[in-house]
Amino acid sequence: MSSAKNLLISLSSAAEIARKIYHNDLLDHHDTAFVVYDFRRLHEKTNLVKEAFPIFWNHAVAIKSNPLHKVIEHIGTQGLGLEAASYEEVWLAQQSNAHFIIWDSPAKTEDEISKVIQSKTPVIINANSLEELKFLTRQNCSENTRIGLRINPLMKLSSLSSMTVGAENSKFGEPISNSNSIKELIADCGMKIGLHVHASSQNLQLDESVLAIKKIYDLALEIGFDKISYIDIGGGFPAFYGFEETAALSDYANLLHEKCPRLFDESIDVYTEFGRFYHANAGFHISKINEVKSFSDQQTLTIHLGADMFLRESYQPGVWKHRLALINHDFELIACEKTQTDIGGPLCFGGDYIAKNIALSRASSHDYLMIMDTGANSFALWSMHCSRTFPKVIGIDDLGNPFILKHRQTLEDIARFWS
Repeated sequence: MSSAKNLLISLSSAAEIARKIYHNDLLDHHDTAFVVYDFRRLHEKTNLVKEAFPIFWNHAVAIKSNPLHKVIEHIGTQGLGLEAASYEEVWLAQQSNAHFIIWDSPAKTEDEISKVIQSKTPVIINANSLEELKFLTRQNCSENTRIGLRINPLMKLSSLSSMTVGAENSKFGEPISNSNSIKELIADCGMKIGLHVHASSQNLQLDESVLAIKKIYDLALEIGFDKISYIDIGGGFPAFYGFEETAALSDYANLLHEKCPRLFDESIDVYTEFGRFYHANAGFHISKINEVKSFSDQQTLTIHLGADMFLRESYQPGVWKHRLALINHDFELIACEKTQTDIGGPLCFGGDYIAKNIALSRASSHDYLMIMDTGANSFALWSMHCSRTFPKVIGIDDLGNPFILKHRQTLEDIARFWS
């Protein structure tokens, strides 16, 4: 647990970073809210992954968790690959000099496939079904292309239902109950095929996650490793948000080694696809408080970030919690008596709250709210509801210096989107 806490950006450090951003004149009066992404934290996570697993394993980072161009471009320079969940993400990866690309989309068109199989960047295409795999085996793929099959282990894990993708009737993967047909196709196709599994995200029960992988590992043993191109164990390892019990990556690796030992002896290529784990703790958001409504027993704050930025937090209230803190106009932490607080966003609908019934210091309209551990699945899920502009993103480099990572969206950008 202590190692996980050490990976969090502390509230005092976040306030100090905000102060430095302000004094470097990177904000203007339009920046009622902004995003911070610290590359030092990304490096800590990539190093953790490289140290936890054998050196010959291949690690991809899920684009969907954080698709900022300069971030995924930087990942490529670190010798990691990128995992794409759409053709558009494959295209983004190709522009970012990715070491390799894994394409896992459940909805690939024939036209998209025809373009990707000729990729100059090494690419893995994981078919979502036996029918798609049959189609792929008939294509004239370049020597840079490897194909495989995503397999549904038919396990409903303990993670949130919206994060579980391996249950019965899932749209993801070929059910492992069809293993005979899977083995027949691999035997008949005359080429090596990879096997891929991803059962859920943000699941804290490591034994469940490893059991899902072991099902595909055992199938690979039955088929014979000499007929299997690779094993892709997917992503989903949980990020730590400062509240919940969490799991150590080393424990996950040790359990995998115990249950699936041949993944560790260089007898087959192994791939991972973590996303949230790499990015979540590297980012935080800051918003000016637009208005404070004070009541006898609580306060309701309106800020400039809401369901446009925090889609899951608003539509699954109470599930996705973040560390929250107030800072004043000098970017100093506010520590005073706490009161029950609701935090509403700027959108015009009743569900636009990122948190309710939490304890927070008394606020004024001159203060700012810091929302921590938001580097993954926040701006990546950006919604155009109410046509608000995407905020400025400030990067923090290896030396701790702030720079503009992405400029604030303009009104002309909004007009082009809807034109």
